[in-house]
Amino acid sequence: MDMICQFNKLKPPKFQGGSDPLKYKEWMRRIENLFEIMEYPARFKVALATYQFEGEVEYWWGTVKPRVGENPMTWDRLKEMMDN
Repeated sequence: MDMICQFNKLKPPKFQGGSDPLKYKEWMRRIENLFEIMEYPARFKVALATYQFEGEVEYWWGTVKPRVGENPMTWDRLKEMMDN
């Protein structure tokens, strides 16, 4: 829980999805900068990033996440899915 509080204090950007690739790239750049600065372990990146989802992308995540099943979602896999 401390990690989430610490992360929120940095005021991470929210992401609502949409078709504008520049908004996505800007969001991703800012999130990855936070991860790098704070040296977050890879296993927490998906949870912290998806916590910032709102609206359209939050709905998308709700439909994708259950299909992940027993294989944990990795940060690289999430980025790959969002890039498509």
